[in-house]
Amino acid sequence: MQDQKENSDIDRHPLITIGILTLGTQIGSALIQKMAKHPAALFTMGVTAGVYSYKNRKAILNEAQHLGNQGREIFSKNSDAE
Repeated sequence: MQDQKENSDIDRHPLITIGILTLGTQIGSALIQKMAKHPAALFTMGVTAGVYSYKNRKAILNEAQHLGNQGREIFSKNSDAE
């Protein structure tokens, strides 16, 4: 199942991916603006985000470390080329 997801992301044109991300951002922004009018709903969203991040903290930290390593590799390749 994971291989199918990775292959579908590779086959997608970058402009389509950017469009999907932009649409998701717009929908999320509108949702948060509407939720701000209802403090209980906003509080519930915060609690839900906190529970999710606590439950998946190891995966989040591993991904952040992986991205940091990739960034260091990119910068080291750029400095070697100059």
